[in-house]
Amino acid sequence: MADEVELQGTVERVVYHDPRSRYTVLRLLAPGHETLVTAVGRMVSVETGAELTLRGRWDSHPQHGRQFAIVGMTVAVPTTKLGIERRLMRYPGVKAVMASRIVAKFGLDTLTILEQQPRRLMEVEGIGQRTLEKIAQHHATHSGPMAQLEAQLLELDLPVHLATSIFDRYGDDGINVLRKHPYRLAREVRGIGFSTADRVARALGIEPDSAERLDAGVVHVLEQAEMEGHCALPIESLVQQATRNLGADEFAVRDAGERLVVSGEVVLEHGNDDAPLAFPVRMLEAENDVAAGLATLARGKVEPWSVPELPGHLSDGQRAAVEALAEHGVMVLTGGPGTGKSTVVAQILELADANGVTVLLAAPTGRAAKRLEQTTGHSASTLHRLLEFQPETGAFAHGPADPLPPGLLVVDESSMIDIVLGAALLGSLTDAHRLLLVGDADQLPSVGPGNVLRDVMAVAEDPDTPIALVRLTEVFRQDEGSSIIGNAHRVLHGQQLAPDVSGEQGEFFVVACRTAQRVHDLAVRMATERIPAAYGIEGRTDVQVLVPMHKGIAGTENLNRSLQAHFTTGQREWAVGGKNTPRRIFRRTDRVMQTRNDYDKAVFNGDIGEVIDVDAEAATLTVDFDGKKVKYEGREVSALQLAYALSIHKSQGSEFDAVIVCLLPEHHVMLRRNLLYTAITRAKKLCVIVGDTRAIERAIGQASDNSRHTGLARRLRDALRLGGLGLVPELMAGEETDSAPEPEEPEPEFTLHAVPDLDDESDA
Repeated sequence: MADEVELQGTVERVVYHDPRSRYTVLRLLAPGHETLVTAVGRMVSVETGAELTLRGRWDSHPQHGRQFAIVGMTVAVPTTKLGIERRLMRYPGVKAVMASRIVAKFGLDTLTILEQQPRRLMEVEGIGQRTLEKIAQHHATHSGPMAQLEAQLLELDLPVHLATSIFDRYGDDGINVLRKHPYRLAREVRGIGFSTADRVARALGIEPDSAERLDAGVVHVLEQAEMEGHCALPIESLVQQATRNLGADEFAVRDAGERLVVSGEVVLEHGNDDAPLAFPVRMLEAENDVAAGLATLARGKVEPWSVPELPGHLSDGQRAAVEALAEHGVMVLTGGPGTGKSTVVAQILELADANGVTVLLAAPTGRAAKRLEQTTGHSASTLHRLLEFQPETGAFAHGPADPLPPGLLVVDESSMIDIVLGAALLGSLTDAHRLLLVGDADQLPSVGPGNVLRDVMAVAEDPDTPIALVRLTEVFRQDEGSSIIGNAHRVLHGQQLAPDVSGEQGEFFVVACRTAQRVHDLAVRMATERIPAAYGIEGRTDVQVLVPMHKGIAGTENLNRSLQAHFTTGQREWAVGGKNTPRRIFRRTDRVMQTRNDYDKAVFNGDIGEVIDVDAEAATLTVDFDGKKVKYEGREVSALQLAYALSIHKSQGSEFDAVIVCLLPEHHVMLRRNLLYTAITRAKKLCVIVGDTRAIERAIGQASDNSRHTGLARRLRDALRLGGLGLVPELMAGEETDSAPEPEEPEPEFTLHAVPDLDDESDA
C-alpha cells in the first residue's frame, strides 16, 4: 500500500458531493502540479475557493486515471483581512462590497464573531435577518463546530450523523471532548456505545490501560447486563466480564470499579437473595422509587369500598379478587389464559363506578391497550401516553410534581413493565390512588431491565405485607374446549401437547419437520396460502410467525424477506443500507415494528404498524401505527424492522388471529417453558407449531428461568417495614415514642477487590 502523504490545494470545482454518504469528488489547483488534481473520498461539504490540506494516498483508477484518495482533511483558516474577505465572498448573499464592510467592522475577529455571536453581523449596513440566517447556515455547514465534528468522524471512519448527538450534548466543546475524552461519549451521549468510543480512543492513540478506558469498560458491562434484563451484577461476575472484554489486568479493573464506587456511579448493595451486587446508580434509584411508591400506595389513605352482592357467575377466586381490591391500596391479579382475569377487571370497574371512583386503564404497548379497551368497554391508553411523555425533554409530564388524578389505576400486561417505566409510573401516583397490576407471571419477563411483577409478587406472598395477591387458577367451562388454552396450560405443567385432529378446522396443530429449510418453507406456505384459504384470515396483517431467534434459515430475518417477497412485491420500495450496513428493503403496505424507543416521534419499542407511503428519492417513508402517522427520514428508518416474523420476546403484549411458532434444536439456548407458553398465548383463533419434536420436548422439559439480578423485592420489604421512605414515621414527625426502635445490624461493606483467604491462621 502506498504511503500516506499530504496535498495542499485550492478547490476549483466540486464535481460531486453526496450529502448522506459524504462521498465527494473535487478538482484541486495544487502547487507543483501542472494540471488540476482529482481528489476523492468522504468529507464534509466544501465550497469552491476553499484552501485545503488533504491527507491520503495516490491511486490509479482504471477509468479516471491518477487521483488522490482522501483520508483526512483540514480547511485552512485565513489569518489576514484580505483572506477573510475572500472567504466571506464565498458565502451566499455576500458580495465583495459586503465582505469589505464586515471585515472593516470586525477586523481579524470576524470569523470568531461569526462563530460565537453571529447576530452581531446585523450591525453591518445591508445585513438583515434573512441574509444573516443564510450566512450562519453556510458557516455552520462548512466551517463551524458541526463541520469540524463531521470531519473528525469521517477521518475516524465513523457515522457522521453522530455529530448531531455530540453537538447537542456538548455544543462547541464537542470536538474537544471527541479528541481528548472519547470515553465520555459512551457514558453521556445517546447512540454512542463503548465500542465506538473505543475505536475513537485507539485511533487517537489513547493507551488501552488508561483509567478512563477501564472505567468506561466497567460501566459498559453493566449496561450490557441491563440489556439482558438485569438491574445489577454480582461483583465477581462484573470484574471477570470487564477483565475479559477489556483485555486488561484484573487488579486494574478492580481499581476502576472502586473509582466508580467512590464517584457514586456504581453502588454496592445486597440483592434480593442477600448476595452483594454492583448497581449502576440509575438502576438503584429506579428500584428505590418503585419500592417507595408501592409502599406509599399500600399504606395510603384510600377508604375501603362498599361491596354489594356480587354476581353469582363469579368463582371463589374471582370474588376474592374483587373483595381484596376493595380493601387494599395495591393488588396484583395474576393467572393464565382462560382464568377470568378480564371478568374480574370488568367487575372491579363496576364496583369503582358504584363507589364514585375515577378509573384509569393502561398497558405498556399500544396493542395491549387496545385489547384492554375492547375487553372492558372503557378507554385505555399506553403508559407513555397516560404519563404524557414529553419528546423535547425525554421526561413525563406526570410525576411527583404533577401526579395523575386520584382514583383507581388498572395496568394490564404488567409483566412487561421494566424498572425504569415502573419508577415513572409509581412516581405519578400518591397515597390517594389504588393500583391494580394485572398480568400473567408465567410469561417472559420484561424486555427492559428488572423483574417488577415477580418481585412485587414475591413480597405480596408474605402474609404480613399490605399488598394483596390473587392467583386465578380455574379454567372456566366455556373455555375448556379451547385447545390453545388447554395446551398453554399443559406447557406450564411440563405435560405433552395435545394437538387437534389433523384435517379438521381446529385451533391447535403441531407439524413435525427436522430441517431449518423445511421449517422455513412450511411457515411461509402456511402464512401465505394454507391458513388464509382454510380460515379466511388475512395473511399479510393477521398471521404472525414467531421464532426464538433472528439469525438462521428459519430466523426472523430470513423469514421476513420471504414473506415480504410474497406480500408486497411490486409496491413502491426504498432500499436502505450499503457498504457498512446490511441492505434492507421497505415497501408500501409492509408490516413493520419499531425496535427502540423514539421519544421525539412518540413511538416505542414493540409498536407495530403498516407502511402507507414510500418515497425513495426523498429517502422517507410513513408508517401508520394504529391511526397515528409517523414519518421516517434517512437514517431514522434503522429503527424499523419487518414484522411478518417476530422474535417471541418482541411479541409480548400482542395477540394475533393466527400464530405460527417455529422451533428447532438450534434454538436450544432459548428453549424454555415460558418461551413456548408466551408464543402459544399470542394466538386468538389458531396456533400452529412447526418444527423438530425434539426442540418442542426440550422447551416443555426446561423449567422457566425468570431469574434476574435485582434488588426490588428486598427494597420493597424494607420500605413496607419502615413506612415507605426508609425512615420511622414517628421519628420523622418528631413525636415521642415509648421506646426507640432496635438498631439494625450494619450491612457488611463490599469491595470490588477480592478478600484474601483468612482460613490459614498459622501466623496468628
